[in-house]
Amino acid sequence: MKVAKVNGSVKNLSLQICTCISLALMLSLIGAKIVYALSPDSQTSAQVQKTPQQKQIQTNTLIVGSEQDFPPFATGMTDETAGGFTVELWKAVATEAGLNYHIRVLPFTELLQEFKTGKIDVLINLNITDEAQAYADFSVPHAIFKGGIFVRKNESSVNSESDLNGKSIIMIKDDVETSYARSRGWDKQLVLVNNAEEGMRLLASGKHDAMLVNKVVGLQSLASNGITNIKALKVNAGFTQKFAFAVHDGESDLLSKINEAFAITKANKTYDSIYEKWFGIYTEKEIGLRDLLKYIIPIVLLFTSVLAYSLFLRRTERKQTELLLRSRQQQLNYVLEASGLGFWDWHIPSGEVERNHIWAEMLGYTYEEIKQTINQWSDFVHPDDVPIAWKSINDAIEGRTSVHELVYRMRTKRGDYKWILDRAKVVERDAEGKAVRMIGSHRDYTERKNLELELTRQAHLDYLTGLSNRRHFMEQAEIELSRAIRYNTQLSVLMLDIDFFKNVNDTYGHQVGDAVLQALSKVCQETLRQVDIAGRIGGEEFAILLPEAEVKEALEVAERLRETVAKTKVDIPVGLPIQFTVSIGVAAVNNKNVNIDTLLNQADKALYKAKETGRNKVCVD
Repeated sequence: MKVAKVNGSVKNLSLQICTCISLALMLSLIGAKIVYALSPDSQTSAQVQKTPQQKQIQTNTLIVGSEQDFPPFATGMTDETAGGFTVELWKAVATEAGLNYHIRVLPFTELLQEFKTGKIDVLINLNITDEAQAYADFSVPHAIFKGGIFVRKNESSVNSESDLNGKSIIMIKDDVETSYARSRGWDKQLVLVNNAEEGMRLLASGKHDAMLVNKVVGLQSLASNGITNIKALKVNAGFTQKFAFAVHDGESDLLSKINEAFAITKANKTYDSIYEKWFGIYTEKEIGLRDLLKYIIPIVLLFTSVLAYSLFLRRTERKQTELLLRSRQQQLNYVLEASGLGFWDWHIPSGEVERNHIWAEMLGYTYEEIKQTINQWSDFVHPDDVPIAWKSINDAIEGRTSVHELVYRMRTKRGDYKWILDRAKVVERDAEGKAVRMIGSHRDYTERKNLELELTRQAHLDYLTGLSNRRHFMEQAEIELSRAIRYNTQLSVLMLDIDFFKNVNDTYGHQVGDAVLQALSKVCQETLRQVDIAGRIGGEEFAILLPEAEVKEALEVAERLRETVAKTKVDIPVGLPIQFTVSIGVAAVNNKNVNIDTLLNQADKALYKAKETGRNKVCVD
């Protein structure tokens, strides 16, 4: 980064140093978590009739498995003392989903065995692996952590994962890191233990060279057992653990309900508060004031010394000032690099912007490849995000807000986009109050944003079919009905039900039943228009919104769907493929039905009329 020139006056020197100190503090202390609402406000959603399977989920008590004493994920040794991050998160999710449950606390191996034999319905902290996916379906991950490398503080021969070749490595039995270590060819170097505490005590006693374990679990084990002669390397191990709620393979309705409730806890910040409570002290954060003091205090002391010295030696003032600023610049660079922040300093009247190399490298460029202008930034921002980004910056410049803080997309050198968390503040104004200088930072927000987007998708879609779930369908139906009434346009609704679906499940099993549901979903997606909205209402019942479609057009669409479904074949494990049919009810908006419940009830009556008159038919109310 370039160093600005300064004049020889002591006053200007003081202003420069104070600005630098304010910058360092600002970059470390500005921070408010950006939380995006993951789903529309659910409080006004229409109340709908629950399916038998949903009623059964609510009335039956789920047996929920939590591991014995695996802090901070799970604490306690008995059912009554169950606690920890996943226990608190499950309670919040179950409350949102309306699920009844009993928590069973057992050693992990026993939990897994009871889950596989069907005695336990849900595991609340199972690592997502290829092996586990063979017998369980997983929710969106609720915690993702890197592997940690732990060594004794006096150990100098291990500084990264590559240094572990030929070393004696402690690992927990049957954990994901064990498989990872074996894939690296370290089988003969492994020393297996039962838990993190046992491994840490073994390493602390002077035996073996390192321990590989989930970084948070390792740090918590050190803290809770008072072990002080072991440290975690700053570099991470090459494996990642993704923990999630797990249900039995095929429990798609239960999993969809869990995912939807989990998304609500994200939206109302319950998840954030629970996460901060249990993991806040272990996760990496921005550099705090205590960390900055070791940089700021030397700067202040050096400034004082130079100021006193300059009173006696005016002739050397310029030289001393430039030397000080170079030192300040180095200290600031250390702070920025340690926090992984891209830095920018915008002189607003000229449009010139100074940036550090991290700003450029975050987008795949070298420092030399970027232009030091404000237009360079706007060229990189996604076209859809430019207006809102400029508005946020101008609000801070005009004094309407104290800080510019926004997450938006920026194009990388490869042509794809990264999500960037941009924070900035005006640090200098002229005599008239006009902004002269603005300083800010960039942080790569892509991983977290993608997780938030996935949570939003899971909250809106039915897990098995990929269509809208009941809640999201009803929200869309309210929107479409309001639009039809406002603009005096047509809106039709189809209600579909698979004929004799219970016989399919009873004869061929739920796996084939799921395949039939997916086949119907595929037909809907291939047959309908882009503006049409299909959703799974529950069980084998589906609904479709047809905006701007009259009854005649709706009947044609319904008949086309019915014919296509009747020709669709579904493979089964043994024997020839099977075929199935649907009955369809049609209703449309008229002067008598002005709410979505009435419209759906009319389509439902038409559906039952189709079933009562022989099935595999289309009827209109």
